[in-house]
Amino acid sequence: MVIDDKFYIGRSRDRQIIRMVRGIRQFHRVKYIPGIYVVTLPLFGDGILEIYELNEFRQKIYEDISDKIHIVGAAPTRAQAVELVRDIIDDIYRKTGDVDVKNFFTS
Repeated sequence: MVIDDKFYIGRSRDRQIIRMVRGIRQFHRVKYIPGIYVVTLPLFGDGILEIYELNEFRQKIYEDISDKIHIVGAAPTRAQAVELVRDIIDDIYRKTGDVDVKNFFTS
């Protein structure tokens, strides 16, 4: 898993932000991390952004592609993750005038 330099955080309290980032970094050392939804670049084909519950990446299919998982944001609930996706796209459009999310995060 790669955490992007331009990492976005959903609307959370400071303690939640610290817990989310620590949980993502310690993902492979801990068995279960509750309440973290991550926003990633598309893993399987076309799309703009995808939302996953962090523990979903423990499944075999994701273990095989773990080096291709590019995390661009995190939120404590799915609803906040959906808002975060909207905020990320709005921010990219304001900064670049385009919605090329993949190019924004890989450049």
